[in-house]
Amino acid sequence: MAISDPIGLVGLGLVGKVLARRFIGAGHRVVGNDLDTRAGDAAREIGVDVEDDVGSIAERCELIFLSLPDSAAVDRVLWGQRGIGPTCLAGTVIVDTTTAEPKETIRHFNRLAGQSVRFVDCPLVGSSQEIGDGQGVAIVGDREDTADYAPLLHTFAKQVFYLGAAGRGHTAKLVVNLVLGLNRIVLSEGLGLAHRCSLDLAETLEILKSSAAYSEVMDTQGKVMLSQEFNRPVARLAQHAKDVGLILELARATRARVPMSELHKSLLEEAIAADWGGLDNSAVVKLFVPTG
Repeated sequence: MAISDPIGLVGLGLVGKVLARRFIGAGHRVVGNDLDTRAGDAAREIGVDVEDDVGSIAERCELIFLSLPDSAAVDRVLWGQRGIGPTCLAGTVIVDTTTAEPKETIRHFNRLAGQSVRFVDCPLVGSSQEIGDGQGVAIVGDREDTADYAPLLHTFAKQVFYLGAAGRGHTAKLVVNLVLGLNRIVLSEGLGLAHRCSLDLAETLEILKSSAAYSEVMDTQGKVMLSQEFNRPVARLAQHAKDVGLILELARATRARVPMSELHKSLLEEAIAADWGGLDNSAVVKLFVPTG
């Protein structure tokens, strides 16, 4: 892709904004859109050329990244009023970094293929902070030998996996989120038991990090759990609850046993009912360790 070609970016939230920053830092022009005018204003401040009409993205860009909250938002952007799907030029590549439903990904892939547009699922592993630091992981439902957009992935990803077929990227991301979410809830439960036993939580966390019980969640979210400063989210609790719903739907479709994820869903629902959905997803510890 020529450096002068603009990159389209639909969705300028937590992840979209850091993607824009990485692209601009690598010397690319970015044309963006977001329904939230505040997100658009923040993106303008870092150099994004913000379009108020999402349809204009397809008119200006032949490589478009999506960074959206869910599959419904992807569907609206592609096929809703002034959606980009029908207006994309032949040869356009749409790279979807949303954590979305694999079956919807395959539907979009097939529909867009009929007009010579390539739809690529490329969900990202890592918080917005990690992606912004260039330490994300990209899981791509495409073949490496056709990925002419690959250099752009390496602007924000330390590692890229190509799984060879549409929908496999989003499927693998749900497996990752299953394990990651359970690591987080297990750490929360352990800290809750330590609290009830009057153990020092900071010392307990260091013991856990030094033992075979270690998981990277202890590094990335352990201190946040202890400080209980959840108001600057790098990933929101409600968003992970959405992902767990997708995991359970996939498990039902494939007849996979996921009893821990069923329990995880009920705990996240309890947290959302307590009005913690907009907090960082490490706020799940509040179910086990009371505030204060």
